Amino acid sequence: MYDVLIIGGGAAGYGCALTLVSVEDKFPWAKDKKYMMLDNGKSDILNASFFNLAGVSFGIGGDELLSNMEKQLKNFKNCSLEDDTITKIEKTENGYKVISELNVYEAKIVVLSTGMHAFNIEYENIEVLPHNDIMKPNKICLKNDNNLIEDGLYVAGLASGAKTMFAIANGEGAKVACDIFKVWTGKPAVAHDTIKDKIV
Repeated sequence: MYDVLIIGGGAAGYGCALTLVSVEDKFPWAKDKKYMMLDNGKSDILNASFFNLAGVSFGIGGDELLSNMEKQLKNFKNCSLEDDTITKIEKTENGYKVISELNVYEAKIVVLSTGMHAFNIEYENIEVLPHNDIMKPNKICLKNDNNLIEDGLYVAGLASGAKTMFAIANGEGAKVACDIFKVWTGKPAVAHDTIKDKIV
């Protein structure tokens, strides 16, 4: 059973995963948490180069950026990354059962960061809507209230209706992670990298 399972390894997925794992065992409420990120290797980032993304090499290719984020994630022991395609989600007594082409996963919380092109995962409580904040036609997002579809089920990045900029989608993933921290702590919480490794 994973504490959080993230579906989609693009800007939002990595923003969420890296924020979650960054607290690791530093705090009692984060101790022994287990995370999983599932991705099918089809992120739009692979087809892009970035010239206005703060803090990275000017003109970095999407393949290199994804590789860098994967290397970052591997610095933390509590998150697994698998290449897989999800087909169905089922609500369970303790969270969710996530069914893929290869496996069945169980998680207390699920984060959908599946992008704007289509949503092909079967789950009755998800409503697919037109993405109204993008210039390209026939793009979708998932109905949500401040990134929440229902208790325990979040959506981040372009799938939530965010604009198509890496920094925005990445930040949305981090925001969802902080929303999950708030569920665990009962109060607002964010993860800062500081000398004293504190959460404020």
